[in-house]
Amino acid sequence: MDIIAYQDFHSIRLSDFYAGPDYREVENYDFMGEQWIGELSGFNTFLRLAQEPGETRAISLDFTKDDGEMTGKVLKALHLPIKAACSESDLVELFGEPHKRLRLAKDTVTMDYIIGEEFTYYLSCTLHHINGLMYLDIMNEEKVIKKLKGKEKKKKE
Repeated sequence: MDIIAYQDFHSIRLSDFYAGPDYREVENYDFMGEQWIGELSGFNTFLRLAQEPGETRAISLDFTKDDGEMTGKVLKALHLPIKAACSESDLVELFGEPHKRLRLAKDTVTMDYIIGEEFTYYLSCTLHHINGLMYLDIMNEEKVIKKLKGKEKKKKE
């Protein structure tokens, strides 16, 4: 499955989808062991590496507080065929078995994937067993993808 091309992903900004009162720009934002700049609205983040400030590399979406159906519009722009009410089986049907599955609470699960053929992304989806998708991270950040692929190789050995 192919999703958005890197150059199109890099140009996406939160301000393309949302201009509410809690929108703000940030600098020196620590995420996944890196320093970022970007845009925030609650737990929705569109981040660019501090050393590559022109390219969005990480997007996080909060489906628990979806203002104006913003998350659906972002998913459409990313060409991600995920629905907010999706289940674990829906994700497995779309992407196969996850590289990692984590249960931090009895009613949620986080499923991590490497997706895309021509354009590769790290995708992490946190699902509530009843309400579906709660949170999604998608990254085009090589260090994170390499780290996850390295863990996959160790599992197979």
